[in-house]
Amino acid sequence: MIRRFFLLFTIPILVYASQDNTLRLAEQNKLYEKNEWKALLHYDNDFKVTDKKFLLSKNLSLKNELISTIKAFYDLPSHYLNINEHPQCRFPARLLFITYELNISKDEFPKVNCRNLGIYKEKAPADEISLVYASENVTNPSSMMGHVFLKFSAINNKGAKVNHAITFYTVIESLNPLSLIYQNTISGMKGLFALQPYKTIKENYTKKENRNLWEYNLSLTDYRRRLIYYHVWELKGIDMKYYFTSYNCSTVIYNMLSLTKPKIYDDNKIWITPLDSVKFLYKYDLIEKAQLYPSNSWLIKMQEDTNIDVNKTEQLKNKIIDISKYKSPNKIPNERQLSAGYVNLNQEKYLKLSFLPASHLLNDYNREYFGESELKIASLSILVNDKNIELQNFTLYGMKSYMPYSSLTHDLSYQFELAVKKEYTNNENYSDTLKIDGGVGVDFLFFNDINIFVMLNAGIGYNKDDDVHLLFNPQIGMMIYEIFNMKSLFYYQPYFINREHIYDKYVIQHNIFIHKNYTLYFNLEKIEKHKDFLNYEFGIKYLF
Repeated sequence: MIRRFFLLFTIPILVYASQDNTLRLAEQNKLYEKNEWKALLHYDNDFKVTDKKFLLSKNLSLKNELISTIKAFYDLPSHYLNINEHPQCRFPARLLFITYELNISKDEFPKVNCRNLGIYKEKAPADEISLVYASENVTNPSSMMGHVFLKFSAINNKGAKVNHAITFYTVIESLNPLSLIYQNTISGMKGLFALQPYKTIKENYTKKENRNLWEYNLSLTDYRRRLIYYHVWELKGIDMKYYFTSYNCSTVIYNMLSLTKPKIYDDNKIWITPLDSVKFLYKYDLIEKAQLYPSNSWLIKMQEDTNIDVNKTEQLKNKIIDISKYKSPNKIPNERQLSAGYVNLNQEKYLKLSFLPASHLLNDYNREYFGESELKIASLSILVNDKNIELQNFTLYGMKSYMPYSSLTHDLSYQFELAVKKEYTNNENYSDTLKIDGGVGVDFLFFNDINIFVMLNAGIGYNKDDDVHLLFNPQIGMMIYEIFNMKSLFYYQPYFINREHIYDKYVIQHNIFIHKNYTLYFNLEKIEKHKDFLNYEFGIKYLF
């Protein structure tokens, strides 16, 4: 009886003394300023995850969240009807980070038997962790920039090899542009954080969606591996809003990678893309080994591009060895662009400034992509002279996918654009035009360097001269990769409004890739009607 009475009073005293000591050490070491702590909280100038199940402090800040977390770890297990709700069970990565950084034992805290966490360790172990990149599909809004996720691999307690995919994604339920804008900028979309059998995910990407998978086994210390593994558990059941630009699969992976190399956290981008995640691995030497799982379509294209006869299996076997060097995500140029140039438009002279937050243009160096393509998201171009500042082009979303036609794959080419841009009108001047148009066609590849394409495009537009109108603007053109790192794009495009032939347009675009991050460009556009216009521009583009 006396012993119980003694323990009843002494245990809380010892717990509070240990708690105060841990708080003091955390304050001295300023754990709340460390990049790992920011990454664990998904913090980037503000808290990207605001679910109350994920944050413990009332007056939210990095420091207050650390203090609240440490205090919560000292809660006695007897205070919880469901032991799995104990903070030690909910936030094992935070607990690991604190004990590791302060060089203290987990025994400093009350012992808690986390049953559900134990089941997670049994059913989804992770002796190895890989980052997996699924190639882009610009014709699909939810996968237009590719996708990245994690893979856990291990031998489970039954001696079986198990592989799991851990992925953050959203499901687009509406293609209404206004709805997508609202969801992406204000409300957010429902983010789904799922742990699934890897085999199912792999077959879906490579067989159903015809997308390649690059698998990068990460070189991690035991501490860093466990930090990622436990943090995945911390995100289970958390309400996470998905935004295309500010919080997506790449953002989650960026925080995960920041747990492996804290310097990655400081290497933030305006918009982190799946390709950025892959490039982080190369830049910070995180790759232990890499493996490519190609789709059948990609294999066929590779064989055709490298002049391999698909019927000669012996020749094919010898070539498969070097397949991973054929095209690589790491070789794709950076996906953000700034450009400045001189423009002569309708006999007016301007300085043109352009910004493309993501991703690339048809006249860029696109050899590492699966076919020639273009993806523009929130692309902006303005014209400036001594008279005024004008909008030349704002493309909310634009895509082009020119897949070379093959007798085996029968690929078609597609394009779509939602934009406000200066367009030549029936009144023989330029007017700001809101337009939605798209098309389908075919592309043929010759000698690996020449693409010839034909597109049938149509859409709807509005401007003050032509009012609401239907438009038909087919296109025939050619792309050529030339010597000395140059590329040219030529096309002819007749323009019809409400069945009336308005004008013919001839375009030449020439790019010189002087450096992987710098491009010189020269564009020429001729408009033929009752009177002709010759517009031209030249400038420099910076990729970052």
